[in-house]
Amino acid sequence: MSQKNLRIDRIQKGTVIDHIDAGYALTILNLTGLDEASNLMTIGVNVSSQKYGKKDIVKIENVFLDEVQMAQISILSPNATISLIENYEVIEKKKVEMPRIIKKLIVCETKTCISNSNKEPIDTEFKVLEEKPLKIQCVYCDRIYKLNEIKFKPRRKKGKRVKQMIQL
Repeated sequence: MSQKNLRIDRIQKGTVIDHIDAGYALTILNLTGLDEASNLMTIGVNVSSQKYGKKDIVKIENVFLDEVQMAQISILSPNATISLIENYEVIEKKKVEMPRIIKKLIVCETKTCISNSNKEPIDTEFKVLEEKPLKIQCVYCDRIYKLNEIKFKPRRKKGKRVKQMIQL
C-alpha cells in the first residue's frame, strides 16, 4: 500500500496560520484584509488533521499579523495557532486568545442600541459569554449573539478590485 502526501513548501519569512476551523480560511483572509496582500500565499482548505479531523491552513510570505487581526482570527477560529517564520524556521508559535471584551470589531444589529446612535459616537463592545460555541453579549443593549449571527464591521478596501466575470 502506498501513501500519497501533499507537500506544501515551507516559507522563508512570514506567518503560518494553522488549525483554522475547516472552511474558515477564506473568511479569515477577507476579514483580516490579508486577501489584499500581494505576497505569496498558500491556502489549504479541509486538510486532514489528526487532532480535529479537518482543518484549514494559510501561509503568507513576508507578512506578520497585528493584534486586531489575531483577535479577528480568535473569534472565527479559537483553535488557531500562529507561527512566525524567519529563515525557514519557526521563531515563535502562539495560540490565538479570545479577548474577554471585543471592541470595535463587531456590529450590534439592535437599532435602538446606543452604539448605533448618530448623536454619540460610541464604539461597539461585546462581552464573551462562551468561547465554544461562541456566544457574545452587547454591553449596551444586552443582546446576545451566536457565531452565525455576528456581523463584522466593514473595513476599508485598499483599492478597487477587478471582478472577473465568466460568460458561457
